[in-house]
Formats: sequence, C-alpha cells, structure tokens
Amino acid sequence: MPDHQQKRYSISVFLPAYNEEDNIEEAVMNTVEVLRDISDDWEVIVVNDASKDRTGEIAERISAEISQVLVFHHEVNTRLGGALRTGFSKSSKELVFYTDADNPIDMNDLRWTVPMMDETDFVTGYRLNRDEPIKRKIYSRCYNWLIRLLFGLKVRDVNFSFKLVKQEVLNKVKLYSQGSFIDAELLVETRKYGFRIKEVGVRYYARTKGVSTLASPSVIFKIFGEMWTYYRHYYRDHGGEV
Repeated sequence: MPDHQQKRYSISVFLPAYNEEDNIEEAVMNTVEVLRDISDDWEVIVVNDASKDRTGEIAERISAEISQVLVFHHEVNTRLGGALRTGFSKSSKELVFYTDADNPIDMNDLRWTVPMMDETDFVTGYRLNRDEPIKRKIYSRCYNWLIRLLFGLKVRDVNFSFKLVKQEVLNKVKLYSQGSFIDAELLVETRKYGFRIKEVGVRYYARTKGVSTLASPSVIFKIFGEMWTYYRHYYRDHGGEV
C-alpha cells in the first residue's frame, strides 16, 4: 500500500501492564518501531496498574528518551477494566489500539489492519492458533458461546487483546465494567450504536516471561458477575434485544 495511504491516520496504542518488567521494554519498542513507519502522528501509552516490580521504572526511562511514549501510574491495582478505562481516556488520536504488555501479537499486524479502518469502525482480532492450556481453551470457548447466546454477538474471540477502534466510537459508547468483561461490553456497545465491526485472524504468541493473572478463579468469577450485571441493568434496559 502506498506510504501516503498508510500514514493517513493518527494512532494511539496503549499497553495495560501489571508486573511486566520482563516484557514492557520489548512491547513498547516494537510498537514504536511500527508506528514510526505507518503514522506521522502517534503515541504509545503505558498504563502501569500499580505494578510491584520495575515495570513503571522501565516505562518511565523509555518515556524520557522518546517523547511520544507516555506513562500513567495507578496507585492501586484496578485490574484489566480499570487499566483499559485509563488507556481509552488518555488516548488522543483518531485510532486507538490496545494489546497486552506480554507481547501476545506481532505489532507488524498493524501495518495491514490500520488501512482497513477506511471501511470499518472497529477491528477485533481472533487467534489463528491457541497455544495455551486445555483448561483455558475450554473456558474461552464456553465464554464466547455464552456471549453469543446472551447478546447475539457473533465474535469468535471476544477477550483477545487485539482491538483497533476509532475515537468516535469511544466517544459514543458507555463502559461500566471494572474487570475483564469490559472487552465484551465494548463490542456489544459498539454494535448497539450501529458502528461497523470487522474480525481478522492474527497469530497469537503465548507468554514466555512473567505470570498471567487473567485466568485466575477470582478473575473468572468476576467476569461472569459483571456479565450478568450488564445484561440485567444496562443492555436489556437501554436498547439491547433479549
């Protein structure tokens, strides 16, 4: 694609991070490298969700060297929902992309997904491969099935952290969730307001450093609780179809 086409959009990329000292520098620098090629107006935002390790320190060092890298710190851990809320609110560009800080994707995938925003409002990724424990595969499949059943949302991989969305969508939707249900809520709200959603398959890279906290029993319990709360109080009563 011609260079002037690729650089049409301004882009914010944010990375929610909790105890990612082994991953954060690679994640930020990979992002910077790609954004320098595909946009003339970009920023990388690290949301340090009260990490207990050197995540915040490393991010601040990079920020001191690269002015387009911004760091926001939470004093207390807010889990994924809180980190995403901060990331969305601090992102100032036309397009907003988020992924996890443990390098689950190849950031080069932005090179071919960003041009898609000429014809859609939201690009959400699904994993072409699932290199993860069988228990997590089962949990993910059941969760995606339940989201489809309750909300009619025909998305294959709701919680996969590959989301590229126009700022105008974020300005319109309202998000209530504090936990990991926020991904599903964002997609359901986007569809409810008539915005266009496009799915793309991308390669997934399993974590090789650090420890994930997103599949713990407490997180799973919270996500189902928030799903039911959203269904009863927000989706059903404010324009959702049941």
